[in-house]
Amino acid sequence: MVALFAALALVGGPVFRTATIDVSPPELLPLGGYTARGDSLMQAGGDPLFARAVVFEDGSERIALVSLDALTIPESLFAAVKKQIPEGVGLMLVATHTHCAPDSQMLNERMTFKVPGIAGFSRRWLEWYSQKIAACVNAALVAEANDASALTLSSASVSANRGRREGAVPIKTATFLLMNGTPLLTTYAAHATVFGDDRKTTSGDWPGAVASQLGGIVFPGAIGDASPDSPSKDAMENIGNIVEEMRAGLSASKPAPLLERHRGVSFVTVPIALGKPVPHPAFATEFGAPSPLDQVLVGRFAPTEASLTLVRIGSLVLVGVPGEPTSEIGRKVQALGANLGFPHSVVVSHTNGWIGYVLAPEDYDKGGYEAALSFHGRGTSQRVIEAAEAGLKKLSQPTLLTATR
Repeated sequence: MVALFAALALVGGPVFRTATIDVSPPELLPLGGYTARGDSLMQAGGDPLFARAVVFEDGSERIALVSLDALTIPESLFAAVKKQIPEGVGLMLVATHTHCAPDSQMLNERMTFKVPGIAGFSRRWLEWYSQKIAACVNAALVAEANDASALTLSSASVSANRGRREGAVPIKTATFLLMNGTPLLTTYAAHATVFGDDRKTTSGDWPGAVASQLGGIVFPGAIGDASPDSPSKDAMENIGNIVEEMRAGLSASKPAPLLERHRGVSFVTVPIALGKPVPHPAFATEFGAPSPLDQVLVGRFAPTEASLTLVRIGSLVLVGVPGEPTSEIGRKVQALGANLGFPHSVVVSHTNGWIGYVLAPEDYDKGGYEAALSFHGRGTSQRVIEAAEAGLKKLSQPTLLTATR
């Protein structure tokens, strides 16, 4: 009977399914994000961490959107998860970028050398995390189907972020994909760094709080130069403020039918022409690694291949970047989408990999912490934008786009 009802649900068009799984580690591990913590292990008693999945299905197309309470998504983690889910399922695996989860460098096969304050690769934990995430996706694939035609899309200006680099103007628009007024997906541009390096226990930070209190999954937007607005000295108060800002924005927004202009779902990946990894001059200053050590470290750590992942759900397009693009890059991608007929194009960072920060050439030249963690030269952002344009053009092809009749 369950199979019959699921089959009947598919007749009317796209459906979606959801699942959530606890990924709190069974042991005390080093937390990621702040090297100031050193090599100490986290303390017991933190908040639970989760993988949350939404799977969209439309005919033969199946796409899994997954948020993971983690710092980054190493390429080796993405590959390991892909091997454990059915072939043909498009996967958008996104880290919320919380700095209060076990260090995801433990899941990075390239992290085979020691850096103070950063955990080294562990095959055991790569297998543990990939199994958990795959289990979440596989559970969503067989969960109860919901009619996607009831979904709506809205956006609102939310004042919960601030610029963290000179001249930064963060994107303050939060985008909500809704089911009966409840978020199925929320995207917003702010680092998940309300908690500082003095936090020694696990937490989903503000994305975890938004997901648990408002519902759905939370994806970070173009956060390369955007920090959370934290006016209070009390982190919990600041997180509560962000949740209420989101709630107020959602209440004031005007949802529109998701499938009003376009129907169906589609999935596209486009390679980014990364080029050879090259250390920024600021790398030596920020991390005390003079040449040629900086070249050796960056050459071993930085990926040499990466791709953009684009997902279209009705009129919403998610442009997944395997890194941390700045607001400027996010706006350029949004403009490309609008020019190609996708006015609701949203950049999602930390998707299916991590190539570091993605800065405009002039911003790259300014140096600083973000530039030090930009591993492929001052032309990286242009290559990302070119890949985004190619992906958006693919999505606009008649075979991938069905207009509402």
